[in-house]
Amino acid sequence: MSKPKSRITTNAPLTTESKLDSAERLHAYLLKQHWQAGAVYGPDSGVRFNARIGRFIKGYLTALPWSDNYAYIQSQAYWIFSNWLMHDLTGDPQFETLAVQGTDYVKTQQTSEGYWKYPNPEWKDRIATVEGCIGSLALVESYRRTGQQVYLEGADKFYQFLLSDIGFRKQSAPSMLAINYFAGTAGEGGGVPNNSTLLLWMLGELFDATGRQEYLEHCQPMINWLEHVQLPSGELPYALGNTKDKDRVHFLCYQYNAFEYLDLAHYYQRTGNKAVVSIMEQLAGYLKNGFTGQGACRYNCQQATPEVNYYTFSLARALSHSQQMAFATCTAEIQRAFRHALSFQRADGGFRFFSRYNYRFLEDRRSYPRNLSMMLYHLLSQIKADRELNVSSSSRTISQSANVV
Repeated sequence: MSKPKSRITTNAPLTTESKLDSAERLHAYLLKQHWQAGAVYGPDSGVRFNARIGRFIKGYLTALPWSDNYAYIQSQAYWIFSNWLMHDLTGDPQFETLAVQGTDYVKTQQTSEGYWKYPNPEWKDRIATVEGCIGSLALVESYRRTGQQVYLEGADKFYQFLLSDIGFRKQSAPSMLAINYFAGTAGEGGGVPNNSTLLLWMLGELFDATGRQEYLEHCQPMINWLEHVQLPSGELPYALGNTKDKDRVHFLCYQYNAFEYLDLAHYYQRTGNKAVVSIMEQLAGYLKNGFTGQGACRYNCQQATPEVNYYTFSLARALSHSQQMAFATCTAEIQRAFRHALSFQRADGGFRFFSRYNYRFLEDRRSYPRNLSMMLYHLLSQIKADRELNVSSSSRTISQSANVV
């Protein structure tokens, strides 16, 4: 592990090397502060009361012994992805070891039915599609790297549970489907697009890892539904009810749409299904308006704040990919966003805040491993993409030189 270098500031040059140094320090911080017994544990911003008020009480009353020490499957998955990427970028075998340990933890936490329990007590006894999809993605990635069949079997087990117990919401047209948000909530009409995009990513990975066509059976109907509900602006709405008065169109707009773009990008990479390209291109057009003048991700369509650091990482990564796809040109904005977000990194590798300007003046300075793991993953994905682009550019230059007579 390299030693910390100079901290990135809003005016400092941002190179691949400086981003890798930031990633190494963030990884070291997560390992020191949140890694225990094969998993990353810690508090979470949560849902409902905790997201609105509780987290600020806990953050300002740090002397009290708060007991919110959770191991989200989302946290483990992004930690696992990040360790595999760290292994790719550095060749250090310690990262492979950490990835395998994390994957073993995910597998041991899977129930005999195939799902994972949601750790937050505010959603006690709910079985969330998101936790199952992201857990399966981690298993497939480690299967791809190690060949351990038990990982692939675990991912397939969740897929079978998804078909039998979570199910799809039938739409007005028989050619469209949306996955349910929770198990046991079967219904018709509407849905939450980010669940369907994440499932598309999962199914694309399963198909690529196995070659089994059955994993693609429900993909095109979900794509048809996403295309149908996408707004003229390119935004995918947050949630649609079975009637218009139950719709919740705008919620954390740019953050959700950045993750949805990246989900579809993964699916496209694994399947080559061009049906998602139009959706991605329109999403990119929407996302390029998501930065503030400082480089932070806007909170939603109506307001710039609160500012949440991990939103900025996801938006910058999504737009960087969209440039590779020739959907948008915003190099300066992407660099400004990464530089802005990384300027809040402390010397120990953590970050000064999770969010700020909440209710105008509140700041959440607690350390949330789920979001920090996401930030690490997006940063490492960007570094890997930068390196591949540089290698490609160098190869083209050498090839052109060789052809000069």
